[in-house]
Amino acid sequence: MKRVSYIFLIILTFISCKERSKNNIKYKTESREVLFFENSGIKNEQAREIFIEGLDYVEIENFESAKRKFIQADEIESKNPIILNAISQTEIRLGNVAKSNEILLKTFLIDSLYLPTYVNLGQNYMQIRDYEKAKEILLKGKKLSTNKNLHMKSVLLLNLSIAYNNLGDFKSGLKYSMQAIEISQDKKITDFASKVKKQSEEGLLKQNRK
Repeated sequence: MKRVSYIFLIILTFISCKERSKNNIKYKTESREVLFFENSGIKNEQAREIFIEGLDYVEIENFESAKRKFIQADEIESKNPIILNAISQTEIRLGNVAKSNEILLKTFLIDSLYLPTYVNLGQNYMQIRDYEKAKEILLKGKKLSTNKNLHMKSVLLLNLSIAYNNLGDFKSGLKYSMQAIEISQDKKITDFASKVKKQSEEGLLKQNRK
């Protein structure tokens, strides 16, 4: 099977008390990254402040320093899925795929309802081109997704569409890209989903010609 071009949307699920953007989202369009910032979730004030310092390092792509800060925050407020996801995402950016996956899998044992863990693990699998595992974990996340966080849900659906496209199931890829577009709250996510939708349509057209 010939795979479609490898594209996916990286999401770093972090938390911040700073007003980083009006919609709590920061984009890096050149690398198709979406950084989500929420305003609650870390209860300990000291841990939260250290975590924010880690975010500052993320913004300048100093992931070693960011990881150190996130680990410090975890030592103060342990078993917080937000902090653990942040540590995991610095690991993946440092090339430590296995370590990142290990952290995310342990996070499921702490909070199996935290949707960003499913998104991040799915993206980890896509980074190593294991689209079958990516699809499986994203489908599990989809069952838990609600309309309370349409940004996260749209990113999950978009990644699910990409996983299906890379598995050659363009019909499912088209379905989920259309769903992502339908609920997207932001033009850049919509635009990216539209490109994935077009990729699904082109893949379906080629299959139908055979």
